[in-house]
Amino acid sequence: MKRLLLFAALAFVVQGIVPQSQAQLRRANRELERGNTEEALSLANEMLEEEPDNHRVWNLLARIHSSQASAGPTDEYLMHVEAMIEAYGKVVELRPQEETDIGNRITLFYMQTFNQGIEEFNNARAVLDNNELQAEHYRNSAKHFQASAMALPDSVGAYVNWAYALLGAADELGSIEPMTKALEYGGPDEVIYDLLARVYLTNGMEADALPLLEEAVEAYPANAALQNYLLNAYATTGQNNRALEQYAGAVAGSPENAIYRYNYGSLLLQAERFDEAIEQLQEAVNLEETYVDAYYNLGAAYINKANAVQQEISALDDDMRARRDELSEEEEQSIYDKIDELAADRRGLYETSIGPLENAKRYAEMEEGRSVQEICAALFQAYAQTGQEDKATELSECAGM
Repeated sequence: MKRLLLFAALAFVVQGIVPQSQAQLRRANRELERGNTEEALSLANEMLEEEPDNHRVWNLLARIHSSQASAGPTDEYLMHVEAMIEAYGKVVELRPQEETDIGNRITLFYMQTFNQGIEEFNNARAVLDNNELQAEHYRNSAKHFQASAMALPDSVGAYVNWAYALLGAADELGSIEPMTKALEYGGPDEVIYDLLARVYLTNGMEADALPLLEEAVEAYPANAALQNYLLNAYATTGQNNRALEQYAGAVAGSPENAIYRYNYGSLLLQAERFDEAIEQLQEAVNLEETYVDAYYNLGAAYINKANAVQQEISALDDDMRARRDELSEEEEQSIYDKIDELAADRRGLYETSIGPLENAKRYAEMEEGRSVQEICAALFQAYAQTGQEDKATELSECAGM
């Protein structure tokens, strides 16, 4: 009987022995449950120094950082989110059979932070009389959506909302990262292309905008705004030849595309290749009867060509006056004849510009809110140069004269 009692006592003692690491893990869990996250974190880090491959400690560490992140978007909020995700990743690495459970936890965290982001965004929109408070709500919203993106990096919605929140907070440069990520994971998006391009172009980042806009225009060839952004980026970076090559190829590939014709013609006009510009712009209005900008640039091409002819006339006249003592009567008359011929060409060009400019004015007036002042100014010049003073006078107010 005594032996049996001794055995029972020994067995009881053995069952009561707990390894020191397990005791420390339990202690850390109790501290976490009590809300003492800093103490729990200290204990967890001590254990990892002893057992760096203990998946239970990594699991605890993830829950500690999750608890600390739940305090809200403080300065250390995203650091805790990153540490939590890293710790959960280590758990899966050490214990693959827990991948589903860990995945569910991260998905739940994603849903919570996404909803918090929406709540803060709505709070920002509800604040109408306090810009500082509104910006704070937008920044908090952005942090929550960024946390969502960190949890599930292929979530396009998180990146898009993160970007919108930053734009609401007037942090344009900060919005570049989430918009870039949205395009990376979600593929072409017309709205994101437009927003990101405008951020680049309004912040002097045309070189960064170019590859984005070339990609955007290829994906959405009918988007006139993207086309104009691309032209502006080419012009600002001094790459007119590249722009001409780009649109020459576009026209060759899609000759029925009026926007391509218009852009190519406008570039040729800027390069003072007037006849080629006129050809492309005429095709643009043939393809789209109410294309206001194409009509205006077509009229401008004729006027600019007429002005170039005037410069040629002035150069001939100046040269003749400088060499008058050297010229024979026949030579002088020949120059006069050439000037008369050029003057007739100039007048003909002004006359030809009137038709497309009148069309531009007529169709522009059909568009609500469309200004016609530039069109009227060009028409005023064309009427004045062709002796139509009454029509020019009628347009003087519209032209801002």
